[in-house]
Amino acid sequence: MNIFLQIRNWILKSVWLVKQSLKISIFFGMLYLSVYVIFPAIPGMQFMGLFSVFIWPFMTILIVYFYSTIETNKNFSFEKYIETIKPKISNILSVGLFSFAYAVLLSSLIGNDIVGLVEFSQNNQDHQFTLNDFSGIIFKLIIMGIPFMMMTWFAPLLIAFKQYSVIKSIKSSFAACLMFLIPLTLSLLTLAMLFLLSVFMLSAILSSLSSSGPSFISFIISFLMLIFMSIFIASTFALQSVTFKEIFK
Repeated sequence: MNIFLQIRNWILKSVWLVKQSLKISIFFGMLYLSVYVIFPAIPGMQFMGLFSVFIWPFMTILIVYFYSTIETNKNFSFEKYIETIKPKISNILSVGLFSFAYAVLLSSLIGNDIVGLVEFSQNNQDHQFTLNDFSGIIFKLIIMGIPFMMMTWFAPLLIAFKQYSVIKSIKSSFAACLMFLIPLTLSLLTLAMLFLLSVFMLSAILSSLSSSGPSFISFIISFLMLIFMSIFIASTFALQSVTFKEIFK
């Protein structure tokens, strides 16, 4: 299949899945933002960051299973989801443990860079930071983050739905992502660009309606941006469901 046609089909299917279940998709997106962004940022709730690493494989399986029922025109059953993961809980948790170990490794690699920047900012308060100041951290995040994403993109799904072992699921996920690296990357970038374009257009339209008061407009923009972010996150899970079905037929 032509690569651009493949990307187009993946994106259209992903958008269709989200459109068919917009309210629940927004709920899933909000849930993800709450668990992985909002709660860990609240003082005293930093432990949620550790907890979220271990539960993300289960959340991924749940959301992808939900989208697969829509695609196959079946009714979603939480009991069926529990039955699916119950015999494989230890293996799914192992993927979470692997993710935690990888996150610790990544933190140790960039920790000194972050401390160095903090100390530099304290000693040079007049310094205006630029993107170049963060280039080292960004480079390490990309170099370490992309292989991790490739190893875990399909791993929980392969354990839950294809009965793969932990090692085999990680290896197969990495191999599949490597084989379909260009269409997967371009599909994710396209979804991200659609999200950013929507946010930009929304902000421009609402900002022109300044007669309602800047504080009210800012509130509306923030609220709608949260909704759009939730839809974007849901669309990446929908893409994950679509690509999993297409690649591991």
